[in-house]
Amino acid sequence: MSLFFSVLFVSAIIFLFLTARARPFYTFALAFLIFLISFFPIIWGATISFFDFFPSSAHFVGLKNLSLAFTDPGLSLSIKITSMWALIVLSLKLVISYILALSILSLKKFSKFLYMIVLTPWAIPAYISIIVWTALISGYGGESLFSKLLGMNFNLSSNIPAAFLWTAFISVWLGVPMMTMVILSSMQTISPALKDLSKMEGLDPYERVMNLYLPNTLPIAFPYIFLSFLGSFKEFTIFFLMTNGGPSMASGFGERSIVGATTSVGVFIYNKFYSTRNYGVIAAYSVVVGVVMFILLVIGWNYRFHRKKNSLIVSTIIAHALFDLWGVGSGMFGIVPILFYGISLIFFSKRAMYFKKIFVAGASIDLAHMLFEMSKYGISAVSLSTIISVIVALTLSFEGKIHVSFLKIPNLFWKGAKMVWLSFWSITVFLPIWSVLFMAFSKNNIIPIDSFFPSSFTLANFSILFHDYGFLNALKNTLIISIIAISTVFLTIFPAAWAAVDSKRAIRLGGVIVFASLFSGMHTLIPLAITFNFLHLMNTLFGIGIAVAAHSAAISYFLLYPFLSSIPKNLNEAAKLDGASGFVRMTRIYLPIAIPSLTTVGIFVLMEAWNSFIFPLIFLSSQRLYPVSMMLYNLIGEYGTSYSQWNLFGAGSILNMVVIGMFFLISRKKITSGVISKGGI
Repeated sequence: MSLFFSVLFVSAIIFLFLTARARPFYTFALAFLIFLISFFPIIWGATISFFDFFPSSAHFVGLKNLSLAFTDPGLSLSIKITSMWALIVLSLKLVISYILALSILSLKKFSKFLYMIVLTPWAIPAYISIIVWTALISGYGGESLFSKLLGMNFNLSSNIPAAFLWTAFISVWLGVPMMTMVILSSMQTISPALKDLSKMEGLDPYERVMNLYLPNTLPIAFPYIFLSFLGSFKEFTIFFLMTNGGPSMASGFGERSIVGATTSVGVFIYNKFYSTRNYGVIAAYSVVVGVVMFILLVIGWNYRFHRKKNSLIVSTIIAHALFDLWGVGSGMFGIVPILFYGISLIFFSKRAMYFKKIFVAGASIDLAHMLFEMSKYGISAVSLSTIISVIVALTLSFEGKIHVSFLKIPNLFWKGAKMVWLSFWSITVFLPIWSVLFMAFSKNNIIPIDSFFPSSFTLANFSILFHDYGFLNALKNTLIISIIAISTVFLTIFPAAWAAVDSKRAIRLGGVIVFASLFSGMHTLIPLAITFNFLHLMNTLFGIGIAVAAHSAAISYFLLYPFLSSIPKNLNEAAKLDGASGFVRMTRIYLPIAIPSLTTVGIFVLMEAWNSFIFPLIFLSSQRLYPVSMMLYNLIGEYGTSYSQWNLFGAGSILNMVVIGMFFLISRKKITSGVISKGGI
């Protein structure tokens, strides 16, 4: 205990001095919250990784645990699986989002309706949509609605390609709304004159996309595209709910770990947490994954500097070398592409534009080598360093070129193709909603669904849910978590956002918040659970509430900060001349004006708290404290078991979606306009 509080005290003092030195009265609370939830867990994890650390004893073992983690083939394999999966998800998400964005832009009468359909997956809690999609895809033992329609068995517990690709599809389905908003936002930067000119020149839809939209929008969206790859790399919920890391594969059985075809890094760390009593070993694995995430984040961070491509190249070279040495890259062959990247950097310093071609040549060789190795050794030959290099090469080399379509396709074809595509996407949005409704009003607990309407209609599922399963108590727990999260956000983020407006030195905390939100993942949540154990916050609603607040900090901060910045400065200056203190100016001038924006933030945090699944999963052990998300998950249990109550799950999902739907409709416009500003991200 003394070691824990010593590390906490010293690291907190250093962190707060670096981040909350300007206007500490207003920034201290938020800085400490971000430190406790996002940064201290990895600091504490790094500390205890040098010990064999049990709840009742600890003894120093040096680098033993870290060596164990670094040399575990299971961890390396899970990183490779996650890398390939994240690349597939990113590619599909980008293509689908771009098609949807262009479709919304070209439609005049139904654009608002289509926009609402595109955003609908965002409004459905992930733990509901993922479970429903699993029922549609796999059903029981592969017998499902999709298996009947497509004539193929999609048993996610045994079919490796199906498990890998369907989890990717669901991730794309969940991520398309935000990616589409980003692309639509970047399209606003195109001047009307250019659009009119393209029409006057008689460009067909293909030529407009290649010559107008892609060259003017992708460079703006590149930072978000890489961060989307980073987000997919951290995915946990989809794997956990759909496959729980399976199916098993021969190459995944090792002496220290067992890795399935969809065992992502997050699932791997989660399984270690529940299979190992030694906190030092768990912390060591979390630290190693944290190092990987930090390297990826450094590359993503360099995307902010459009003119400093040398920083992006340097960070890619360093990442390539580190991953190659560790064993999750190209191995000794990595020297070849690194040589190309080094030459590219030299030519960039001499301002020679063909540095891009040299970098692309290196990435092409890198990719060809990886594909050749995969043809011989399968997924174990995936190279994280190669995947990163390919993404960076695409963003560095992209240029708008003149594309002429020699085969003139009639506009009628493009309109027909657009309607087919939009119909397909609308069906994917309709299917999970229809499935939930079917389950909720069906008297029989039937999966797979075999008819359009339930054969025996009933409303009894809703009453059973309240009388026999304590749904009202789950709603109460969810509401308590939401109130704690909203109160924490108001008391910490509003003063910090105001301080950033009042003093430019205080704005550095905003960058720290963004970094924390991008860095956090299962590798920080597991050490956080160990931290909460010492602070007696495990198995408490308060612990979940403050964790949700910290998780919501980035978007909440950047919803508030632009609004507060837009308030005329002369009001603040006049109050200063009248002798008003900072606290008086904040509470008497800014707070009343910011109430509409604070309301939007409150609704957003409420949605985050209501939809929270991972925090209750890790931090709660008492069913008495379960929120709605965990109660609904318990009705289904681990996928494939015989006690799943699908009809009760459907009833609970409907009630939950009605509440979330109201919040979403109220806040949709303000959140999307706040998160995605005109002309950028």
